[in-house]
Amino acid sequence: MSINTNDVIFLIGAGCSYDAGIPTATKMIDDIEIKLLNDRDEWKVHRDLYFYIKSAILYSEGIFGKFNILFSIEKFVNVLTELRKKEKNVVYPFIANWNNRLIDLAGQNFDNIEALKKLITKQLINWVKKDDYRQSEYYKCFYEFQKELEHPLRIFSLNYDLCFESNKPQDTTDLLELGFDNNNVWNSARFEEEHPDVNAAIYLYKLHGSITWKRDRDHGNILKLSAHPEEEPDLIFGTDAKLQSIDPYLFYVYEFRKYSLQSKVILVIGYSFSDHYINNLIKQSLQHDSNRILICVDMKDGDSVRNDIVRALELTDASQIVVYSKSAREFLEENLNAEEISRHIRKTEEEVF
Repeated sequence: MSINTNDVIFLIGAGCSYDAGIPTATKMIDDIEIKLLNDRDEWKVHRDLYFYIKSAILYSEGIFGKFNILFSIEKFVNVLTELRKKEKNVVYPFIANWNNRLIDLAGQNFDNIEALKKLITKQLINWVKKDDYRQSEYYKCFYEFQKELEHPLRIFSLNYDLCFESNKPQDTTDLLELGFDNNNVWNSARFEEEHPDVNAAIYLYKLHGSITWKRDRDHGNILKLSAHPEEEPDLIFGTDAKLQSIDPYLFYVYEFRKYSLQSKVILVIGYSFSDHYINNLIKQSLQHDSNRILICVDMKDGDSVRNDIVRALELTDASQIVVYSKSAREFLEENLNAEEISRHIRKTEEEVF
């Protein structure tokens, strides 16, 4: 069966970049805990605060029977963000007083919480930024797949890294569309299918930002693309408010909704199904069309992955879920081709007759 334009869209998460040497959110936690125990004073001074907040998070999850929940860096920084609001937190009027232990560790005006958050955000850039992207060469498989299909691909990424940009074939400048014009200013119109200045093979939507994005707050809050990673890039990190009311984030979520409802296959690589907003859009897409298929690439056992997805998306069954129990590299190099993917495309009644 042939694959037509927008039949297949991609959603990639941290697991897709893991083989490139970029740690996942849970691996980042392991790294932080090593630093807290062994590293310089800038980390050591936050050790007790970190352990207190982590213990409180695990306790709160356990109340609802979630004893095997993955503790990730993003969940931890989300909590730091909420605590830092202090009296400005929406639930503050309902709190009798802060826990005494938290007050002791957080410092005056909760400044220690802000300091720990900034330290983790700085470390995030170091994790994602790489001087050598040769480990990520398997990303070239996306470009090869697009070349085989001969029509543009829509790829939605939750990652901040530069794996796509660093593995773009050198024979054309228009192959990868990031949404930035000749002045490096972001413009949503560049994602239109018939834009006169764009002839893209792959449209890449970085749903949570990129280490090369910077926000020019002195000139209309516009978003610009830098040639090199920024020290303070424009990212969505450490907040549960994923549905930001500013572009490009709001536009990208809308685009994911739009193309997920047009697709026949949503191909998910390395995503943990922990983002509430993204999960709702995937669920809506699957419920909208019972022929639509969700392909998930995850190294865990297939049955376990299906069960996790059913719970995360609150589905009644797993009939629309296909799992490849492989690493991202293995799947991209071995299975990402038109013949393999077309096997999972179900014909509509009109196509059958």
